[in-house]
Amino acid sequence: MQESEKLLSLGFDEFALFFGTTSDEIIKYCDGLIRNKDFRYRIITGKERDLLILDAIKKINSEGIPISGRKRYKDWEQGWQENLIEFIHSDYDLDSLIPKYIKRNVPARLNLEYIIPLSPTFVFDYICVFRAWLFQAYLSEAEIIYEFGCGPAYHLAYLASLYSEKKLVGLDWAVSSQKIIDIIRQRFGWNIKGYRFDFFAPERDFFIDKNGAVLTFGALEQVGAEHQQFLDFLLEKSPSICINVECLHEFYNDENLLSYLALLYHRKRNYLFKYLTKLKELEVEGKIEIIKCHYHKFGNIYNDTFSYVIWRPKKPI
Repeated sequence: MQESEKLLSLGFDEFALFFGTTSDEIIKYCDGLIRNKDFRYRIITGKERDLLILDAIKKINSEGIPISGRKRYKDWEQGWQENLIEFIHSDYDLDSLIPKYIKRNVPARLNLEYIIPLSPTFVFDYICVFRAWLFQAYLSEAEIIYEFGCGPAYHLAYLASLYSEKKLVGLDWAVSSQKIIDIIRQRFGWNIKGYRFDFFAPERDFFIDKNGAVLTFGALEQVGAEHQQFLDFLLEKSPSICINVECLHEFYNDENLLSYLALLYHRKRNYLFKYLTKLKELEVEGKIEIIKCHYHKFGNIYNDTFSYVIWRPKKPI
């Protein structure tokens, strides 16, 4: 094995760096998860890297690449329906709720490099560590947690195991999502409910508790530039905290090849556009407080999908 192909591994310090936190917090919330999983990997170089870059360019230039937006409703309905069927047939195994786009045995992006993990479940294990830190660091004080765009409810199932005393609400535009949540409530006895919600036409009468927390996790990418109605909804409801884990294009730049490719891919897919920019404008206007935002340099081979912004509406004086 050449020097450039040596094995590296993620430990407490590395996770802290990528998440934008401290090693002490990682140890506090994620010690067991990290110790019990294999986070070794090698950086992809040379011709192997060139082929991945070529694959990304071909994907970006592809005519058949799906474009986010209102027209993709049926795709997501079908996707969560597949999880629903598998959930029932697996005798209600919660692992069957993992979305199909989280794949095994695949290369990934890490710190603006392509990597090959040793473990086939590296990507999902990484996500599990990230959400364990994020949910415990920022959701522990919320009385109710609302996940918008919750899909097959796999984050909500984890939150229920983490915070059995909290009320959980899952919202999604796909009816199959609500069916999954109904079964989860019946089978596991968790305090969880599902409702239909459309980012493009928010139900303004929907109640959000003032002590509630709002979460999106890879959901807002589907709205492109049409996020104003959802932001108006959140400003009106004024939850205690909002956490958006999303691909935030404002962090990309054209001075790094992989970052620039991610930006091109983001634009081609019509992913979330100028959302962080709008939040910063709202902060200048005194309408919200941005608690933290971070460029999380981890994702699939096309883009970094787990950056986050944490904010809260300012209460009227």
